[in-house]
Amino acid sequence: MTHLPRRLLSHLLPRSLMGRIFAVFSLTMLVFLGSGLALFYRYQFMQHIEETQDSASTLVEVAAQTIEDSAVIGDYDTVKRTLNKMLVQSPFKSAEFLDVAGGRIRLEAPPAPDHAAPDWMRDLVAERLYDVNRVATVGGKDYGVVRLSFDERKLAAQMWTLVAETAVLSLIVFGLSLALMRTLLRRWLANLGRLRSFEHDVAAGRITAAADLSADAPSEIQEAIQAVNRSADSLRAQFGQRIDSLMNSLMQHKSAMDQAAIVCEVDTGGRIAEVNDLFLANSGFTRAELVGTPLAAVGRPADPDRAWEPGPQVWNGEVALAGRNGVRQWRRTIVPMFDGGGRIERYICIDIDITERKEFERAIVENARRQTLIAELGRKALADNDLDELFAEAAHAAARGLGTAGAALFEVGTDGLLLRAGAGRLAEARGEHLAADGPLLLLPPNQPLRSWLAPLAERHGLDSGLDANIGGADNPFGLIGVYDDGLRDFGPDDANFLRGIANILATALERRDARNRLTYLAQYDALTSLPNRRHLTLGLEEALARAAAHGHRAAVMFIDLDRFKNVNDMLGHGVGDQLLVQAAGRLQACAREGDLVARLGGDEFALVLPDVADDDSAAALASSIIQSLAQPFYLQGQQLFVSASVGIASYPEHGDNAELLLKSADTAMYGAKNGGRNTWQFFARAMHENAAQRLQTETQLRQALERGEFLLHYQPKLDLPGGTISGFEALLRWNHPQRGLVPPLEFVSILEDTGLILPVGEWVIGEVCRQLKVWQAGGLPLPPVAINLSARQLQQDDLAGAIERIVSKAGVEPTLLEFELTESMLMTNPEAAVEILSRIKALGMRLSVDDFGTGYSSLAYLKRFPLDALKIDRTFVRDLPHDSDDAAITKAVIRLAHSLNLKVVAEGVENIEQLRELEKYDCDEIQGYYLSRPLPAGAAGALLAREQVAPG
Repeated sequence: MTHLPRRLLSHLLPRSLMGRIFAVFSLTMLVFLGSGLALFYRYQFMQHIEETQDSASTLVEVAAQTIEDSAVIGDYDTVKRTLNKMLVQSPFKSAEFLDVAGGRIRLEAPPAPDHAAPDWMRDLVAERLYDVNRVATVGGKDYGVVRLSFDERKLAAQMWTLVAETAVLSLIVFGLSLALMRTLLRRWLANLGRLRSFEHDVAAGRITAAADLSADAPSEIQEAIQAVNRSADSLRAQFGQRIDSLMNSLMQHKSAMDQAAIVCEVDTGGRIAEVNDLFLANSGFTRAELVGTPLAAVGRPADPDRAWEPGPQVWNGEVALAGRNGVRQWRRTIVPMFDGGGRIERYICIDIDITERKEFERAIVENARRQTLIAELGRKALADNDLDELFAEAAHAAARGLGTAGAALFEVGTDGLLLRAGAGRLAEARGEHLAADGPLLLLPPNQPLRSWLAPLAERHGLDSGLDANIGGADNPFGLIGVYDDGLRDFGPDDANFLRGIANILATALERRDARNRLTYLAQYDALTSLPNRRHLTLGLEEALARAAAHGHRAAVMFIDLDRFKNVNDMLGHGVGDQLLVQAAGRLQACAREGDLVARLGGDEFALVLPDVADDDSAAALASSIIQSLAQPFYLQGQQLFVSASVGIASYPEHGDNAELLLKSADTAMYGAKNGGRNTWQFFARAMHENAAQRLQTETQLRQALERGEFLLHYQPKLDLPGGTISGFEALLRWNHPQRGLVPPLEFVSILEDTGLILPVGEWVIGEVCRQLKVWQAGGLPLPPVAINLSARQLQQDDLAGAIERIVSKAGVEPTLLEFELTESMLMTNPEAAVEILSRIKALGMRLSVDDFGTGYSSLAYLKRFPLDALKIDRTFVRDLPHDSDDAAITKAVIRLAHSLNLKVVAEGVENIEQLRELEKYDCDEIQGYYLSRPLPAGAAGALLAREQVAPG
């Protein structure tokens, strides 16, 4: 927007200097005259208004004396004549006299000549003038009022006449001034016109020409013409120097062109007149051979329809020159040269050798064609699973890409090579066997054919070839080769192309092997090479179909290795895998011909019996399997023993389809485990009911914590030396809405298996802390409370941190808590157990080993564990004091614990004889039904209250 006024001004300004000066003068005169006239008119207007008002005031004063005298005597005719005289030749429109009695004499002025003025001027006059009022008073008495009203039309007409007359006079003066100024400008600027004659002189070649000066020209114009003359002299000197420099530059350019380009001069007839040295060097011809030769004969155009002919246009094109240096490709440009009259006097022909570039372009096109073949072959390799079709396509692509007479793909075999696919002359040789000695080495380019290929090549007239290995050099699948007649020079690009095809084939073979491997892994177990669950299901379905068709029985066995997890935990998964492999071998040895052995996962196996005579036959086979697996396994220089639990389900009694039969066998296997392990069991209908009951219990347990169905009972422990309550053991109970209190044996194992023991275990810790706070608030003595930790809790991430958060939040003293763990839990991962227990111990809590003597604790680790007490299992206490072996074991455990500064708690004390015997062995604490059964929290609190009152 800021440029709009500037552009508008540039369009309005005249182009000539005279026009611009004349325009500036005209605008200046207009501004001067306009402003002067405005000031003049304003002054005249104000002066006229003021004089008119003053004249009216004087006139009314003069006439007022006569009117007053006439009014006194009542001579109103005299008043009327006086008013009429006042209107003659006056600026008034009307005159009137109003007496005090209400009489009125009013006279109107005769109409003035019509010199209409604009309305705006009449309005302006009306605003400035006001009526003249004079009170007629004689002797202090008022007789009336004389009122004169001005005629604004008459006054405006007078003013408008003055404006028109002065405007006309100003325009006449303005016109005369412009005429005078134009005459003077023409005379003064005529001197600049002499510069045009100076221009014509220079254009005519009069290099000494100078612009003439006029004596009466203004000094500025004279100085401008003198500056032009001086500039002309300077330009003449520079022009001469420039011509010399230009000629020198032209000579240098010609020399440079002769060095850099192939140049020749051609006459108007199209014959070569002169050539430079590069033309001779690149064509191989002599100057005498070329001069006078038609240019068209030296270079055949690539497009015959666009051959050059002499003419005024510049010609561009490519030509092929067959010279003594071979065929060369030139890019030719022919430029016509004109004389001063516009006629062609000769042609300049400039050639650029593009032979290497054309060869490069050809190589690019050829490479693009080959890459297209490789890409197409790659797409086929991804989309097609038929290797024979892919091999045939690869042979044809190799032959087309390299333009050879034949191509072949060979597969390496134990007895030589098999020609899997051919193209060209070798297309019909597919399926031929060739004998090859020694390893397959790549055939170097431009080398004789391989010796084993010689008979085949001789039959098909092939003399040279190039090949590439398919696959790795150590164990190649084979090779692909291209073969041609004559000794062909294969280059690096040819070898790269063939290797590209070979790589695609190698990738396709790898994909086939991977697909086969995936197919195998989908059906077989990678560790034992046994069929997996999917293969087992298919095999079982086939066996059941045959049994149904022939009317005989079939069976399936589920086999689970007992306590296999202990092997993994103690000796590592590597040893466990070795044991599984040996177990798979023993199962295959036990199986009959036609039976199917499979691994289902983990330590579970299955055996399909497609044809079984009766249950005794199946039971006998199951017994042989159990006996075989019971034999020692030798792993890493040591003997390991495992047992097996076998579940058997028969067709059609226990299921009429594979899924139901497998489920029945699995249920029977769990029945064998629950029956003591290392045995076999046939499926029974009641087992399904037990499994359903377990599933229902699991579902209800998942809701029990949210519903607040769990509670704790507290079993007291007695300090034998002092005879006082030394603590409690918190025992989890489940108050089922329908069944009431459920025995722990029915649900604790399910909590462990499902992982629900983790949130329930945290609830137990929090509930113990809450109960301790309740007892503390009741003023009861606070004994330590022992809490059982499960194996799943010990594996929990940051168990010590979780305990610390719960106890800190409850505000309970950590020394009031004791955590019990079993031997087997500690020995599963002793190093991790030491770290976890050390962190719990650092919090100030006590630790004890529960059921000591039933596991396989290492004394070395027992020494490292930060324990406070050992609890002797009830199995060693039950037969005291009558069983000497139990007595010896109990005394040994107590002495061992005391030597390690550990307290000893005996579990399962049910009579006074057991108590007295344990006192003899210096046992520290006892726990059992003799002292008290597990008590609800209220009863335990009452027991503490009685304990508190007893000493008093």
